[in-house]
Amino acid sequence: MHLPTIHAIDKIVFPDPEEIRLGNAIPVFGFNGTKNDILRIELVFNSGRWTEPAKLTADFAARLIKSGTAEMDAFTLSEQIDFYGSTIKASAGYNTFTVSMYCMNRFLEPSLELLMKCLTEIIFPEKEISLIQKNAISKLRVSQEKNDYLADVAFKNAVYGKDHPYGYETTEEAIKNIRQDLLQKFYQTDIHPKNCTLFIAGKYADHELSLIEQYLGKWKHSTDIETITSKDFLVTPGEKKIRIVKDKSVQASIIIGKQLFNKHHQDFAPFLLLNTIFGGYFGSRLMGNIREEKGLTYGIYSGLATLKHGGIFSIQTDTNLDTLDLCLEEIYKEIDRLHQTLIPEKEITLARNYLLGKFLSRTDGPFNQVEVFKGYFIEGVNIHKFEEIEETIKQTDAVTLQQMAQTYLQRESMFETIVG
Repeated sequence: MHLPTIHAIDKIVFPDPEEIRLGNAIPVFGFNGTKNDILRIELVFNSGRWTEPAKLTADFAARLIKSGTAEMDAFTLSEQIDFYGSTIKASAGYNTFTVSMYCMNRFLEPSLELLMKCLTEIIFPEKEISLIQKNAISKLRVSQEKNDYLADVAFKNAVYGKDHPYGYETTEEAIKNIRQDLLQKFYQTDIHPKNCTLFIAGKYADHELSLIEQYLGKWKHSTDIETITSKDFLVTPGEKKIRIVKDKSVQASIIIGKQLFNKHHQDFAPFLLLNTIFGGYFGSRLMGNIREEKGLTYGIYSGLATLKHGGIFSIQTDTNLDTLDLCLEEIYKEIDRLHQTLIPEKEITLARNYLLGKFLSRTDGPFNQVEVFKGYFIEGVNIHKFEEIEETIKQTDAVTLQQMAQTYLQRESMFETIVG
């Protein structure tokens, strides 16, 4: 038996998408190439929490994407979508509202007809709003009993402020305040072709593109509808250290972190490598010390979540209350060690290879490719930055990593939230 030869990852080239523009000027980015007759279509709107008229409006609009039209109730609409083996769903992000459709190529036309109903004919029936509100309140009450949920809410509140789109909390009051007119206004101002970018992936040719043009390309935006305008939100940080005590808890949830940067920043790539070594994968220092050596937790990770307007770095774990102080002490010790001692080259090489492997996997197939491209597009970053980041990771040395730690991982700059 001969084992396959192990090769170092050479240059990773991210493929350029096919670029098209529909008749109504919607830009389209396509990645073609699957063997199976499956197509994924995603409409991404410049929207989400950042533009909504009231808290949770975007989230509820996404939940109610199939809530019914004047001629078809929610059950009938969902049943027709299921009949074709298709999926239509929506999600609301901080800066985007995404409507996704997956279908088999032979059912593309009827699926597009149903997609257009979801985009243009949904009336948000009162009974469906009421049902979603009741379910949302029930789920919220369950979540509010969980330490990790409360820690996440308190942490984001502290970093961004309670009224910032990246920081506000889901409350029963906000859920009850959702009204039909708010949802309709959101759809009118945000969900229209002038505010949309289309991403397609899978197996498609001229026939499929012609159908997409026939349905989505003829979608019109009424000129008398008010469109969204640019918004600015003030970041209003709260207390640096928050401790919420919960009766009968035996464990505590910990989140430590700060507001940071996104892919635009010149230090994104070296910091990504630093984070991988520190807490970004199973072989990280946090895992090796706090989980493997001291047994203080089942898992501990750190990560940099990039957003359209910045980013947020966080360290997250759960530990027993009687080991809480030791766990915190060891987390900060690992930060101090990054400041004081150069990381050995062997450790850097291991983390670098892991990271490059992840980068390589993201170029494998049109569905992975479109997901990566879409993320860069939303942040306003040219996709060729992907290759620049990969090259920078290869060239980052121990001195640079130490400088990253000294610059961005200072104890005094961190917010610390503990619930339990």
